[in-house]
Amino acid sequence: MTQTADKPWEPGADADAHYALFPKERRVVADDGTTIAYTVRNPAGSDIPVVLANGWSCSDAYWGRLVPALVDRGHPVVIPDTRGHGMSGLPRNPGRGARNLTIDDVSMPRIARDLKAVVDDAGIDRFVVIGHSMGAQTALELYRQAPDRVAALALLAGTFENPAKTFYGQSIGNLLFPVGAAVMRWLPEVLAPIWLTIGPANVGHFGARLAKAAGPKCSQEDLHPYLLHLKATDPAVMVLMAAAMRDHSAADLLATITAPTLVVAAGADVFTPARCSETMHHRIPDSELVTFPDAGHTLPVEEPEAIARVLDDFLDRRLRATDTGTTDAGSTDTDTGSATPASAARTRGRRSEREITPIPVDTGAPPTPASNIAGSEKKPAAKAAAKAAVKKKPPAKVAAKKKPTAKKTAGAKKKATGAKTSGSKRTAAKRSPR
Repeated sequence: MTQTADKPWEPGADADAHYALFPKERRVVADDGTTIAYTVRNPAGSDIPVVLANGWSCSDAYWGRLVPALVDRGHPVVIPDTRGHGMSGLPRNPGRGARNLTIDDVSMPRIARDLKAVVDDAGIDRFVVIGHSMGAQTALELYRQAPDRVAALALLAGTFENPAKTFYGQSIGNLLFPVGAAVMRWLPEVLAPIWLTIGPANVGHFGARLAKAAGPKCSQEDLHPYLLHLKATDPAVMVLMAAAMRDHSAADLLATITAPTLVVAAGADVFTPARCSETMHHRIPDSELVTFPDAGHTLPVEEPEAIARVLDDFLDRRLRATDTGTTDAGSTDTDTGSATPASAARTRGRRSEREITPIPVDTGAPPTPASNIAGSEKKPAAKAAAKAAVKKKPPAKVAAKKKPTAKKTAGAKKKATGAKTSGSKRTAAKRSPR
């Protein structure tokens, strides 16, 4: 495929067939004329619909294991292709081509408007938004645009602004992203063929390195569909979208959010470290923070079943209970008279934090095909298993005072006992995940 300065990248149906886990049979035209492709799994599901907001340059490979878990719980699940990715097109304004694309064409508010167009086309009024990585930023912008329609937010391994400043714990992305965006804008006809040549040749090698960096429990096989997706994606779009992430901030929005918000952090995330989630949690009123200490940035791939259980428990307490008239703090439902467990109670305005012990998932098997999950019946929520998954924090270790090394010389022997210990115990500081 040849990339020119005045012709947008066209992935084509044949490319989608090689990497899409969930074929996108539906189309909607956004307000700027861009075609957005999407699908709805389990459209007749009885629970509240879930809309998935993709990460940067991500395909549905990141949702391949989470979608069946959500469908099993009765949710209709909306899976879109981000503009410029998969079967979705590039902006169709007159004269637009790779050279003329701007950051505004792929900005976070722009992508959020695409998601709004998708739910409008699907006939969905209220919904839960799950945003992963960059998807957390677009989910926040979707809430800004339609706060009355977003029933709840779930923000996975993401941040609310400029992930470039925390990428690998450094701020190098602040320089690389805008420079890369400028280069891709003015020299697309030069760099696109290079991408097509180098990218496919290094899928295996790059996949192994990416899997190791992205998540401790993520395999090369897990990311293979994603890498095929990257091969079919215009590199100019990816670089511009990275620059758009850098320029974006929803800091002004956080304190105004009233929708129930679940923030999920990955302790081994090197792209958006857990401290990004912790900051969001502390700024969003009445939010809840759940941390998977051993998971990485590919959190939906590594812990799909556990995430689905945590979300189900969260929606039970914060959304479904409200819809059915159940009150907080171990009260009784005024309609049914059934008791609400005190352990599930939350006081309004109080933030909740906990760590989750990973639930074993067979990651060696491929994701459940889309044809097998549509129309699945809702399974009862495994609340007991979810409670059992809560990891109790071990008692703080006492930092041992390191003995100084000394040469064996006459008179240099120190007493093994009788060392002064009063006031010497210090609690080991918990190391921030990187």
